[in-house]
Amino acid sequence: MTGDPKWRGYGMVVGATICWGTMAVVAKLLFRDQGVDPLFLVVVRAYLATFTLFAVLGAIAPGQLRIDARMFRAAAIVGVGGLLTNNFLYFEAIHLTSVATALLLQYQAPVLVALYGLLIHRQRVTGRLWLSLALSVLGCALVVRVYDPAVLRLNLLGVLAGLGTAVAFAFYILTSRAALRSMGPLTLVAYGYLAASLVWLPIVPPWRIVAQGYDLGTWGAFLAIATVGTVVPFSLFIGGLKYLPPTQASIVSMLEPVVAATAAYLILGETLLPLQVLGGGLVLAGVVMVETTC
Repeated sequence: MTGDPKWRGYGMVVGATICWGTMAVVAKLLFRDQGVDPLFLVVVRAYLATFTLFAVLGAIAPGQLRIDARMFRAAAIVGVGGLLTNNFLYFEAIHLTSVATALLLQYQAPVLVALYGLLIHRQRVTGRLWLSLALSVLGCALVVRVYDPAVLRLNLLGVLAGLGTAVAFAFYILTSRAALRSMGPLTLVAYGYLAASLVWLPIVPPWRIVAQGYDLGTWGAFLAIATVGTVVPFSLFIGGLKYLPPTQASIVSMLEPVVAATAAYLILGETLLPLQVLGGGLVLAGVVMVETTC
């Protein structure tokens, strides 16, 4: 069973969500305790992830760094249209609304991926898959406490930014799967983040970040987010797309808010309400159901 490519892809995407969800707690600590600007975190993550990926590949697999113009263009589309756009709009949505609103809107991406497959590629979407999607979306809504007026804040620009994150996330999933036909996951992530970094360079140059005077502990947290929260999970997720259809992979990724809420409970001592636990159970049920449809 362990040799089944489906299970390999399933494990890789679950591993990615564990990294993303856990590192969300580290990011929250940086925002809360160190006063780090969210935009700076997005940019420094891109810079450090690019440096790490090129250093690792240069040391262990330099051949994977050799690409042509067509491959770089495909990676740049993923990096700028997906990674950069999703990260920027996500933090804008948080700024304009709330974390709960931004997360809920971002995780409408699986619906968009399923509709894209159905309407554009005429792919058959089973009733079981739609039920899995519905359970996961409902569960995600409960985990981020959308029923609490104090948590859910809406305004037009914030909602548009949040919906933009869903579009960018869906775009990232679909374009990554297409780009994997010509390059490996690590190569795609490396050049995708290089393209994103080149866009950020004139907006937030490295010396502007250095001038903030962050201490070594903060830089250590930056490095953790760039590696454990970025290089590892994006490589795992993109690698998982080689074995799973985009809709199934996007539904499994909805475990991220569940992991983040659990990590915040265990590490930060935040309250985990009964409805959040129920929501986590619904997401898990949706993920188990989608796994059986792969």
